[in-house]
Amino acid sequence: MLITKRMSIVPTFVCTLRCKLCSNHMPAFKDPPRASVEEIKADIHALFTLFDHIEWLQFVGGEIFTHRQLDEVFEYCKKYSTQFDRLIIETNATVLPTDKELEILLSYGPKLKVMISDYGVLSKVREQLVEILERNKIESVLKKYYGGVEGQHFGGWIDNTLCRDLLEPDYYVTQMAAQCAQVRLENMHVFRGKLHRCSNSLFLSELGICIPNQGDYVNIHDSTTLETKRELIRRFYHYPRKSCHYCTWKSSGEATCVRYPAAEQL
Repeated sequence: MLITKRMSIVPTFVCTLRCKLCSNHMPAFKDPPRASVEEIKADIHALFTLFDHIEWLQFVGGEIFTHRQLDEVFEYCKKYSTQFDRLIIETNATVLPTDKELEILLSYGPKLKVMISDYGVLSKVREQLVEILERNKIESVLKKYYGGVEGQHFGGWIDNTLCRDLLEPDYYVTQMAAQCAQVRLENMHVFRGKLHRCSNSLFLSELGICIPNQGDYVNIHDSTTLETKRELIRRFYHYPRKSCHYCTWKSSGEATCVRYPAAEQL
């Protein structure tokens, strides 16, 4: 059996905001890539061939609703509805889903959960979106990211934008990476057939800043046998990725990391 807690599908790197401390490095992409509907559906099929069960099937960005063609994708996910517990949507509430996207999402009923990063005045469709979700009895979570850092979700943001090897000793990276929240959450990320153990590994790789070591990610569409891919995935959290050497989150620890006000725009 191969199961995981969270699987994040990234349909687009396009974002409506340019946050100075974006942990996914969106402002660094000069020409943000966007996966086609067929590419996303192929990834979903491959994932549910590899995994017997996924607790949370997540869609994250960028801002996913800039894609404007995800209704087909959300409908396609129903084909595998017995293999995942919840469909999780993450949005910054700057743009509403299309009518078709909304119709398919609402049809999931209690299986759907919407996570809203609430950036105050920047999240201009927040009230509309919350009203729609409440009216249809869909669970939503508002993560407050405005006002003083003391009142912000998680106490504000952490600066993980250095995008360079921090030159920390291997033993230290191994020790800290084993305690990383991404390990506890098993929060894997996939984009255009490349499955990474965390967002930092995926996005730094796509930027060409941190070229992964062999085994740091799995190409879910290549000719490698399913069992070989599964074994690589089982070992994802047994040792640090190359990207762990670039990551300040694991180095400082959740409790001691300096926090900054969220969503300051460039």
